[in-house]
Amino acid sequence: MPSRKDTPNAGQPQGKTEPRSSLQEALARKAGLTPEKDAPLSREGEALDVGAAPAAGEMVSGMSKPISLFGPNFLERAVFCRQFATLIQVGIPVLKSLQMLARRTSNGRLRSAIYDAARGVEEGEPIHQSLARNERTFSPLVVSIVRIGEVGGILEESLRRLADIMESKARIRRMAWSAAMYPIVAICVAIMVVMVVMVKAIPTFAEVYKNANVDLPTPTRVIIAMSDFLVVAWPFVIVGLIAAVIALSLWGRTSSGRRFYSWIGLRIPIMSAINRKIAVARSCRTLGGLVSAGIPLTDGIKITGDSSENLLVADAWYEVHDEVERGGRMNEPLAQARIFPPVVVDMIAIGEETGTLDTMLNKIADTYDTEVQSTLAGLASIIEPLLIILLGGVVIFIATAVLLPYFKMATVVGNS
Repeated sequence: MPSRKDTPNAGQPQGKTEPRSSLQEALARKAGLTPEKDAPLSREGEALDVGAAPAAGEMVSGMSKPISLFGPNFLERAVFCRQFATLIQVGIPVLKSLQMLARRTSNGRLRSAIYDAARGVEEGEPIHQSLARNERTFSPLVVSIVRIGEVGGILEESLRRLADIMESKARIRRMAWSAAMYPIVAICVAIMVVMVVMVKAIPTFAEVYKNANVDLPTPTRVIIAMSDFLVVAWPFVIVGLIAAVIALSLWGRTSSGRRFYSWIGLRIPIMSAINRKIAVARSCRTLGGLVSAGIPLTDGIKITGDSSENLLVADAWYEVHDEVERGGRMNEPLAQARIFPPVVVDMIAIGEETGTLDTMLNKIADTYDTEVQSTLAGLASIIEPLLIILLGGVVIFIATAVLLPYFKMATVVGNS
């Protein structure tokens, strides 16, 4: 945290006007947070944002927290970290930096979390403890990296590496959602169409066949039975599906649920290969960025495990952490975990032996980012025809089951 004596213009009396240096102005403008050029300077020396939000003490006591239904995504967190690093670089104190960032943050939940962090800093807490007040907004990854950067005097570089990590995660998540969006939408639309047909159209045919005393084939009887059930119970079916999705989602937040989803994510055919590549890319990107920022290897491995969304991958990194703390090598526990491909384990071992671990990890992450992108693009091109075949099969089955007795009736009438 910049002290008063290290801050530009620390000795200037409050309200005195002094031009900002060209370097500070350029860097702050790059962050999108430039105050007025000749605004009054506070006791700490930064330009005051006239007419903006109140000081931290006033903000804490009198300002209500904004309400937001959605938390910040990876990109919003990355922007916060990158702008925070820029403000620290130009010499603006941490408290004022947090105030400035909070006033310019559009996401309500992130804004509230930044205000809480500013309050903690004002009360004398370290920055990482202030951020830890909102665990849902600032994850253990953020808190751990800020703590190490704060203690080691490399806070600015740590924040920049943290922004790089979050941007990488956002990029991978965006690619995954892009590949999954079409099949999700197609399946949902197909289910809605089938529900409408079963509730509206099938009962009409069932009534005709009942009045005609037609001997119905087995597929037709199955379709009519399903239709009769949905006509009576379709609200309960919809509520049940929504409740099941919510229940599975809530269970997925528990320890047992996360572990089950982590296990099945590495076992499902096709998806397991993609999930392993994503785990390799994210883990290597995180650890490579931390090591490049000067964070000790053992701390970096621990943070990498904490930031892993898959618990089995996290367990593997915890084993690596314990082995390195005992003076061992990273490659042995990584190989025993059977999650990372052998070529990745070998590259990490070479990087560890030659002292180029951060470079090797970043190269691995770049390679697997590209592989994930190409794999997801190929998967999307395969899923589209498969969905067409599947949905076409459902439509043909329903149409055949419903119209087969009708054709029989027409044949009997024609022969008579």
